[in-house]
This record gives sequence, structure tokens and C-alpha cells, in this order.
Amino acid sequence: MINKVFLKEIEAVVGESIILPCSHREEALQDTVTVFWRYRDSKTVYDIISGVEWLREQEAAFRGRVQSFPEEWKKGHFSIILNNVRESDSGQYTCFIPKLNHQKKLQLNVKFKVPAAAGLLGNGKKPAEELKNSNVKPSPQNLLLFSAVLALIFLHV
Repeated sequence: MINKVFLKEIEAVVGESIILPCSHREEALQDTVTVFWRYRDSKTVYDIISGVEWLREQEAAFRGRVQSFPEEWKKGHFSIILNNVRESDSGQYTCFIPKLNHQKKLQLNVKFKVPAAAGLLGNGKKPAEELKNSNVKPSPQNLLLFSAVLALIFLHV
């Protein structure tokens, strides 16, 4: 078989969960599928050996944070979920199916979430929202009051 390698870039945010996709349509896989997930080609992220989850050699950094979908394996879907994403998770991941000599490479780029307060006023509202929702509505009375205050300012100058 021909060795196929695909590269896909994925973005994640620190603290959230991300799905790292891997699938292949091949009926020959059946129940005896073996799939290896690796980080930077050397660290074990998640293994499926002969249709069974195998985590004995999983890298400590990934323990308790990686899940898969065993009910989907028979359909050729070997995606994993990486929970509580860390900045140190950035890098290249490989999903390798030895029986088919099929590799899928993913580049995970982890970023920090932009604070919700960015571009907000002290009260937590965006400036346009503040104007829109303020108690000062354009009305003839408010316009007259504003004009009177301006006149007073110019008279005292």
C-alpha cells in the first residue's frame, strides 16, 4: 500500500477540550484495528491495540485527559478528545494505522483565550452598548439642555 500522510492545522484554547480527528474508510479493519496516537512522533498519547484501548505506555502529561469513541472504531473513526488543553500541548500529533500504513498528521496550535473584558468599559459593557443602553435618550428636552450647557460654557470663556 501507498503511505499517505495528511497535515491539518487545528486551533485550541487553553483549558478547553478539542477533538483531534482521525478516520479511514476501510472495511478490512473490523474488530482487530490497531491505531497509535503520538505527540511529536515519540510520546504516546493514546493507543488502540487489537480493538482495545491500551493506555499502559501513555505519556504522563496526557493521563486522564484523553478519550476516544470505541463505538466508532468499527466505522473507521479513531478521533480522540484532548481535555483541559494546555499550552504545552501545542505541536504535531500523528494518528497511525499500521495495517493500512496510513498516517494523519495534525498541527495543534494552542492559544490563550482573549479576556472577555477586552474593549469594555469599567461597567463591563462595550462603549457602543453603553451609549445605546444609556438613560440619556435623544429628545428635544435633552437637546435643549445640552445646548443651554454649551451656551453657558461659551459665555464664561
